[in-house]
Amino acid sequence: MESSFVESNPLYGIYPAGNMVSFDNESVTVSVPSIQTAGNDGYDSKAAISVSRAFSDSLCFRSVCGGIRLNFQMSGVTKMELESVDGYALSGKAKFEWNEQGLPVVAETSDTDYILMYNAPDESGFLPGKDYFISTLPCDLYGGYRLSIYKDGLVADYFGVHQTVERTSYITPNDLVESELEFDDPDAPLVEEERPELDATTTALLRQYQQNPTEENKQALMEQMGLRYDKVVARKKSKLRELEREALTPDLVEEMQEIVDEMVENRDIRLEQQFLRLIDPRSDDNPNDAWLVLHGAPEQDAYIGYAPVTNAEYAAFDPNFNYEAGTENYPAVNVTIARATAYCDWLTTQDDAHAYRLPTDEEWVLAAGHMPKDVSMNSGYVESGLTAVDAYSQTTGACGGIDFWGNCWEWTSSTDADGLYIIKGGSWDSDRDDCRSEKSDVVRDGTQGYANVGFRVVRTTL
Repeated sequence: MESSFVESNPLYGIYPAGNMVSFDNESVTVSVPSIQTAGNDGYDSKAAISVSRAFSDSLCFRSVCGGIRLNFQMSGVTKMELESVDGYALSGKAKFEWNEQGLPVVAETSDTDYILMYNAPDESGFLPGKDYFISTLPCDLYGGYRLSIYKDGLVADYFGVHQTVERTSYITPNDLVESELEFDDPDAPLVEEERPELDATTTALLRQYQQNPTEENKQALMEQMGLRYDKVVARKKSKLRELEREALTPDLVEEMQEIVDEMVENRDIRLEQQFLRLIDPRSDDNPNDAWLVLHGAPEQDAYIGYAPVTNAEYAAFDPNFNYEAGTENYPAVNVTIARATAYCDWLTTQDDAHAYRLPTDEEWVLAAGHMPKDVSMNSGYVESGLTAVDAYSQTTGACGGIDFWGNCWEWTSSTDADGLYIIKGGSWDSDRDDCRSEKSDVVRDGTQGYANVGFRVVRTTL
């Protein structure tokens, strides 16, 4: 070291040296590998990179990576795959510059990967109880990451959210429970969960709020619900990345992108709706009738019909209503808003205790809940037209009702800015994406009847 190290001629150090790409007077570029193998200390020595920049012959090395720290109690885990579901860089080339505090910060990246493979040291797998470290570039993982754990020829997917990898920090998955991991064939498709049951933590927080409904207890419950919601979004983002990699199904990519965008955009609304459902204490006063509790509705006495109004039911009100023989249990369509309202008024005259009306857009969504991704329903031309309302009765909405999605659209009493009526649920000739509960941009002229638009009824107490 005979040179004079000054600002225009700094001394650089990179460890390991093989990870150096280039350097200049202001920066150094290194490469973080996308395939790593754990060493005896739990790190891949070629991935845990440190750099130094000095104007003297003394170097102080600082780590440029962070990552994830894992410690399994189970044996047989041979590799792990980490994915940033938002597509942020985990590995690749990174140019580091020094800030005012003399610390290296990422200035730009190139040739990056958002999926990283981490292998066990040998065929026996990772040692139970030992810490292992996946090294990555500093990365915002708040929107989610997928950790795929390979064990005994099978794989389980864990989704984490609300975490960020800072330089020098190795995060630990907050709620990874080994006994809850579900292992499956590695070639099995990644399928989003339909309507997962409440977990123990959410159930406990719900009970705590019901016993003591303070704002503090509400926020604790909402935070837990938000965590679970964001995990579902992360799973769907991962499915979107998978479809993008396959590059064979652009329509599916577009559909999944719309689903993800809608879930992110309407997050607060959907969480509030779920909260209202959860805290609604009502139970069905008559489980044997066709009316179901509309949990979360502003009117605490609101019930909704088990199914759309059928041809036979509507014909009891309007004897001139014609339909084909054998379709008595098909949804009544070609009914205008005025005639649907008249039917509701007629029901009210038959009942001294209740009033009947069309649901609002919000009430319809509360009743249906979120449409499961792989739900079985009459849409996308799987049938050549309408079916009986109970043809897909294995598919139920959040309230327990049937035929919310597909078969026929359903009128609501809600209108858009132009006075057109919002219809919900899609029909037999709709794309699956158009059947989603949250889709509220499909409208019709209420003065007309349509061959694929029916209606469902809400009942309240007089």
